[in-house]
Amino acid sequence: MAIIGDNNKLKVLRKTDIGYMLDSDIGEIFLHNNETMHTELKADDMVTVFLYFDQKKRLTATMYTPLVTVNNANLLEVVSVNINLGVFLNMGINKDLLLSLDDLPYNKNLWPRVGDKIFVIVVDKNRLVAKVIEGNKDLEIKYELGKDVDAYVVKVGNAGINLVTEDHVNIFVHNTMYRGNFRIGEKISVRITHFSDKGYSGSLLPQKETLRFDDADIIVNYLKENQTLPLTSKSTADEITKYFEMSRKAFKRALGHLYKEGIVNFSETNTFLVGEKNGK
Repeated sequence: MAIIGDNNKLKVLRKTDIGYMLDSDIGEIFLHNNETMHTELKADDMVTVFLYFDQKKRLTATMYTPLVTVNNANLLEVVSVNINLGVFLNMGINKDLLLSLDDLPYNKNLWPRVGDKIFVIVVDKNRLVAKVIEGNKDLEIKYELGKDVDAYVVKVGNAGINLVTEDHVNIFVHNTMYRGNFRIGEKISVRITHFSDKGYSGSLLPQKETLRFDDADIIVNYLKENQTLPLTSKSTADEITKYFEMSRKAFKRALGHLYKEGIVNFSETNTFLVGEKNGK
């Protein structure tokens, strides 16, 4: 069965003055000469074509290979912006793909700009319309922890931002791991910090700040399991290394962050989570 918004292999029925008519189970489909890639066709030839509706809502075909279909997502470049409609993306054929303003942030300062890239898939078979999706989380591609990779913003949420790399891999950056605002489609360099069954996580902060947050997580996890930690900012390096593999400077930096965020408090000799009374 012919699939609109995807590639199909169809038979040439006949030549017309300006193109060819193709046979399909949903009726005859027109292939214009401009869409044949300068290929001379004849009746009964089998051709691979992408099916879509043109501006006049007529089902038409092209032999140009699209970069994205209803079944395959891809990173597409923004070629124009229309504040009343949305943004248009180059999808590899003679017609651009629309990402509607309904699927873009209300704040137009967060809209993509020309040259940005967005990870999308074709969703509306009655016209060429895109939908932004997240990248792959079931991964064969492996990134080294601590490595910087280029990626594009595809989603901005309360918890953080989702990025997609050129390899179509999703990277989540928690809102504590970056500062400022980012627009959809913006290219940024992200450092890979974690990998789990949920995919990759990253940071946009300088390395020193990322380490502070990682060390803070270690301290909080210890407190969740043990209720109290017999260390404070006055503890010696030897005392700290009995519990954690971190320097006294790193420990104090992480502890200071947790205190500033209202996560921990202190007695004379102990550190405990806020809400606990001296760790008891």
